[in-house]
Parts: sequence; structure tokens; C-alpha cells
Amino acid sequence: MAEDIKQLREELEQLREDYNTLEHNFDIMSEGYQESLLLYDKLEETYHELEETNKQLEVARCRAEEASRMKTNFIQQISHEIRTPLNILNGFTQILTTPGMELDATTQQEVTKGIDDNTNRITSLVNKMLELADANSSTELERTDNVLAVQIAAQAADESRITVASHLVFDLDMTEGADMAMLQTNLQQATRALSLLLDNARKFTQPAEAAVNAGAEVKQGRVVLRLAIENQMLNFIVEDNGIGVPVDEAEHIFDEFVQLDDYYDGTGIGLTVARSIARRLGGNIVLDTSYTDGARFVLSLPLN
Repeated sequence: MAEDIKQLREELEQLREDYNTLEHNFDIMSEGYQESLLLYDKLEETYHELEETNKQLEVARCRAEEASRMKTNFIQQISHEIRTPLNILNGFTQILTTPGMELDATTQQEVTKGIDDNTNRITSLVNKMLELADANSSTELERTDNVLAVQIAAQAADESRITVASHLVFDLDMTEGADMAMLQTNLQQATRALSLLLDNARKFTQPAEAAVNAGAEVKQGRVVLRLAIENQMLNFIVEDNGIGVPVDEAEHIFDEFVQLDDYYDGTGIGLTVARSIARRLGGNIVLDTSYTDGARFVLSLPLN
């Protein structure tokens, strides 16, 4: 009997040892399983990161191809833009230098105006190309001029020639206090940024030549330059009733060489240069996407 009890105890002890061994092995297996799960999660996370990186690389590749295409178009457009006024100037020169050519007062006035307009056009193109070379700079511009906001508005309107555009009505509106608001800024650069916005409005309120040739109804263009003070910033709001900008293009249009409508002449660098200037003056330019009757750009500059 004692032998049987002893044997049972030995068997029980062996069972306990086997159980402990199994429990230990199970713990090891459990730890291995947890490590496998963590490794799987890490691999899955890495896969998603690679997938996202590939998507970003594809987007970057597409943008690089688009930029290359736009630069090519820009060079072609600039060549055309410069060649056209040069040919016109050449024609006027031949008229003026033709021996025995006598021009009446009206013709002389038209020739003089043509020479002036096309000279300004070439100068403007050259200035834009020079400004574009500086558009990616983050260097702040000197702000040492104390000027009235209305002075910037008036000079920009004259520089853009929007006041003499025959296809539109131009209005200047000022909210309370904006008419006497002073800015410490760079008069020349602030005027340039605003004139580029006004030039953009002037261009895109003019009916496209294709639409005119097709006999489409042409509406009267309208551009309003509104001055308003908000949060220590002076807002120059340029509002037009032109072709407008799709909401999903609100940022894209500020990229270099972007033109949303090939029926309109242009280089696609005006908005790029204007925003660069505004930001280097401590402000910004944005498209107000809540406006749907055309386009509304807001140039904000600090009051001091």
C-alpha cells in the first residue's frame, strides 16, 4: 500500500512538472505570437507608408512633368508676346521713316499711341520675367515708405491701365477709415502687387476672342477695387465679373506658368509674382472662393 502511494505521489509530481513545462512553453509561444503580431503590424504600417510615399512620388512626378510642360509653353508664349509688339513697332518705324510719307494729325496720334502701348507691353513683359526670377525668394522687402492706402490704389490703377480699358467699368470703393489709412510699406512693390491683380481682372473680364467670333452675348465687364481695414491689415479687394476660378484651383493658380484658359493671352506668372511680393511685405494674397460672380482676390498688407 505504501508503495502504491509513493508511486502515485511520484506520478503526481511528474504531472506537475509536465504541466509547468507545458505552461512555460505556452508562455514562450504566446510571447512569440505577440511578437509576430507586432512585427506584422509594423510591416503593415511600413507598407502603408511606402504606398503613401509612392503616391507622393507619383504626384511629384506629375507636377514636375506639368511644370516642364508649362515652362515650355511659357517660353513659347513669351516669344510670341514679345514678337507681336516688336513687329508692330517695326511697322510703325517703317511708316515714320518712309521718304515723303506725310501723316495727318489723327494718324500721327494713332501711331504715337501704338508705339507707346507696344513699348509699354514689352517693358511689362521684361519686368515680369525679372520679377519671376525673384519670386521664390523669402527675403523680406524694405518697408520704409509711409503712404496712404488710397495712393497705392490710385497708382496701381494707373499702372495697370484699368481706368482706360474700354470693355469694363472700374470703380474704387473705400469703407470707413480706409480712405485715411496709412501703411508703412514699400510703395513701389505694394503698387506692383496690386497692379498685377488689377491687370488680371482687366484681362479676364474681356470676352475671349473665340466667344466674340462665335457671336456669343458679350456682357459689360465690371471691376471694383475696395479698400477695407480688418485686424490691423489693409485689404485691397479686387472683385470682377469675369470668367472666375474653380474652387479646386484656388491655390494652383498661384503656381508659376499656370493658365486655366488658353483663349486668353498671358504668361501665367502675374499671380505668382504678386503673391510673392505680398508675402515679402508681411501680407498675403488669397482667392475668396465664396464669391461666385467672377473672381475676388484679396491683397492684405499690414498697417504698420
